[in-house]
Amino acid sequence: MKKFLVVCCILLLAAPALAIDLKDVELGGKVQLRGYDMNNFWSFNDDNDVDNWSVYRTYTSLQTKLKLSDDVAGFVKLSNQTYGSGVYSAGPSENIDDNVFVDNAYIDVNNLWCLPKQVNLRLGRQNMMYGSGFVLFDGQSQFASTSLYFDGVKATLKFSDNAILDTFYLNDQENSRADISDDDINLAGAYFTGKCPWIGGQQEVYMLNRADQKIDKDIWMAGLRMSDKMEMGLDYSAEVAYQFGDFNDAQDIDQDALGCKLEGGFTFKDAPMSPRPFLGYSFLEGDDPDTKDKERWDVYYGGWPQFGDMLAWRYVNAPVNNITEIDATWNEGSSTPGEAVFSNLQLVTVGLGAKFPLNISAQLSYSWWAAPETNPGVDDDLGDYYQLTTKYGYSPNLDFSIYAALIDPGDAWTTDDTAYEFYWEAALKF
Repeated sequence: MKKFLVVCCILLLAAPALAIDLKDVELGGKVQLRGYDMNNFWSFNDDNDVDNWSVYRTYTSLQTKLKLSDDVAGFVKLSNQTYGSGVYSAGPSENIDDNVFVDNAYIDVNNLWCLPKQVNLRLGRQNMMYGSGFVLFDGQSQFASTSLYFDGVKATLKFSDNAILDTFYLNDQENSRADISDDDINLAGAYFTGKCPWIGGQQEVYMLNRADQKIDKDIWMAGLRMSDKMEMGLDYSAEVAYQFGDFNDAQDIDQDALGCKLEGGFTFKDAPMSPRPFLGYSFLEGDDPDTKDKERWDVYYGGWPQFGDMLAWRYVNAPVNNITEIDATWNEGSSTPGEAVFSNLQLVTVGLGAKFPLNISAQLSYSWWAAPETNPGVDDDLGDYYQLTTKYGYSPNLDFSIYAALIDPGDAWTTDDTAYEFYWEAALKF
């Protein structure tokens, strides 16, 4: 039955091409295979094998975009992931075998009502990616970045090529459909992207609202990001945001948190292999137990991708995670199991990237990992974090990659066995 449904989905994707001019149809997809070897990423304990994984991860997708007129188009993407064959799941999941799900499905309406300024509308299931993913990237982080979508509506007002405003109202988790149960998680806000010729580079200003009815959370965030990549080789990205509102309305606890993410690098374009040394700093505030306000940073939707795959596993909202040793309430702002809950985090990073012959690139980095606020008597040194990423472009459509990461635990932990993650990847896009 499941195979029959898959065939039906493929036929539905192909059907539009039979009814209209093929030049108006775009077909594509992806096949990706990873082989993992991971150990101690939750426990830092060689004697605990719950976080000792050797597993294949297969991801596939098929997509089609249909342009019906100059101003109306539709997009559908169907995906599947098998993260270990035959893995049991207690409920619906996008990671289990033979489960084909709707990854994206939206309608684009451009030049809405022929208004003086260009207004575009996107309705349906869609990805939302801004900047470096600091606060808005991963809409479904509980699925290990299998999918990134939100459900909802986004309107784009294009003042000019250098001034664009996105406004949106999106659903992250619907849970029960009936309003008798207050359990929805919604995201609303406005995101402005501009390129001021007097400043140079790109400027981004946003105001976002995240409301989690399960835990009476209704918080706002105002943020600013500035970035540029100069012809001389210098590049930078600087983002800072402040969160306020109700951390828990029922208990009258206010949100009062600050976070930032900075990176700067320089590419020696005329040197062999074009080396790019870079520095980075990230700070996500932790909660001060001596105040009534909640200073704990809320991850919003800056989950899995931004600090590397291994650190996301260290912050995943799961009962087997021993991060409670350093922060007893580290996941109190999250009602979604499996979410990568980045908070109470400080990273100082130095790294080097380079390009090699045969279309090979690599990046190596070291980060000192710390917690701004810890349990009483616990050291703030969480450890040393090393990452290596390499990529080989075999052809325009096929890439091979390797990711390797290691954490040498610091003085904060009661168990201090080395943790590591390694995977190889083959990714075909068509």
